[in-house]
Amino acid sequence: MAVENGGAVMQYCNIQDEGTAVTLRLRGRWTIFALPDIEKELAAFRPPRGARVIIDGEGLTAFDTAAAWFLNELGVALKQSADGTDMRRFKDAHARVLDKIARLPRDAAAPPPRENALRAAVAGFGRHMTGIGDDLKGGIGFLGAFLVALGARLLRPQHLRPQSVVFHINEIGVKAMPIIALMAFSIAFVTGYQGAFQLQKFGATVYTINLVALSILREMGVLITAIMVAGRSGSAFAAQLGTMKLNEEVDALETMGVPPFEVLVLPRLMAILVALPLLTVLADGAGLIGGYVFSASYLGYSGLQFLARLQSATDMRQFAVGLVKAPVFALLIGLVGCMQGLRARGSAEDVGRKTITAVVQSIFLVIVADAVFSVIFTKLGI
Repeated sequence: MAVENGGAVMQYCNIQDEGTAVTLRLRGRWTIFALPDIEKELAAFRPPRGARVIIDGEGLTAFDTAAAWFLNELGVALKQSADGTDMRRFKDAHARVLDKIARLPRDAAAPPPRENALRAAVAGFGRHMTGIGDDLKGGIGFLGAFLVALGARLLRPQHLRPQSVVFHINEIGVKAMPIIALMAFSIAFVTGYQGAFQLQKFGATVYTINLVALSILREMGVLITAIMVAGRSGSAFAAQLGTMKLNEEVDALETMGVPPFEVLVLPRLMAILVALPLLTVLADGAGLIGGYVFSASYLGYSGLQFLARLQSATDMRQFAVGLVKAPVFALLIGLVGCMQGLRARGSAEDVGRKTITAVVQSIFLVIVADAVFSVIFTKLGI
């Protein structure tokens, strides 16, 4: 809209041509809701070349940041064709909004280029595999340090710190007995119930005891125990050592010339190597009791009948298969928990992250190790 002599009257502004200057008198409510109409009114506004544009804000009844931004952009655009612009007679509040908008940087930083999805996925996989490699290398080094420290202490048993070992056996083993016994009992009972329901279709409910006994002695007893210990004690190892690392207690031990590994890690690993096999025996016993309670209540077996069936279905080899796994599971849980705890850096958030990592990695490694044992025992015919 070229400005003619006499100007123009519109809903949100009046345009008055004064020869050497053009006055744009704003009026009404200049808010974000009115901007579409305001833009339409001023879309064709073209002041005479060389004329000065005066923007008069006296008639404004409302003025928000969106309108201030639009007006600021309009003023910048008019400077290219007119002989400058003047903002006059704005209320103090409106002038402050305009001033703040004018101070904002006009050129926003360009958005970062969008990363290729395939490239990002490959890079993420590479970083993940590198992290796994670092964990594997650190775990092997940690295992070597444990074996060296254990050998040195066995050669000099007077430095074994038995009080610390006994304390951790109590924390890992004795305090976990009720929950592990309850879990093993419950799972054996449920396994028997579900197994009998399916075997009943084939008239083979008598083999329910075989199912419960073999699953508890070979797999479920030690697996339940290892998972419970990983969640309970593995997380405690990571949290305790991570907090000590955060509080610089580990650095203090090194400063005093006390090896942190022998004081903090070795007693925990020795304790879990003792406690987890004993807890496995407890879980096996509780599981068999659960199997008996089920067979007595559901199948009507007496105690002697249950024992006779149990003796014909299992032998000491089945018990030994489960028990052999326990020290390996214990070592995996202890190594991962202690290693992740000593890797904590910087903040309590990182301690929590390492604790979660310790539990997840421990349970994962226990299941993988159990699968490897199952394949080996099957190949050996055990």
